Amino acid sequence: MLAGIGVDRLVELVQTARLAGAARTVATALRLARGIAISGDGAVEVRFDAARGVCETRDRAGILVESRTLPPGVTFAGLPARSRIGFGGLGTADNGTVTLASGPRRRSVIVNQRGRVRVP
Repeated sequence: MLAGIGVDRLVELVQTARLAGAARTVATALRLARGIAISGDGAVEVRFDAARGVCETRDRAGILVESRTLPPGVTFAGLPARSRIGFGGLGTADNGTVTLASGPRRRSVIVNQRGRVRVP
């Protein structure tokens, strides 16, 4: 019986670790996009594909700069309008919240108008 309880706790621990890692991955992609926008003085956007579990960073011309995939068991539970967050040349951004889920657990990545990315 104790072994069964231990296995359940281990599964929960793995889910929590994957979810935290995925939130950091999405936040890093957003921060990178903001840095590219500021350094290149142009628009950059991060697009989210819930079906594939992918976030893609694209420049003003729509050329793929980087692509990141969510780990197994983690999905997008909530996305901003049009499934993207854009950054301007001054580092400003579209307000948006990306919510990730793993089992019953949820984690959000928040971007404000100034381009600040937070993982509360």
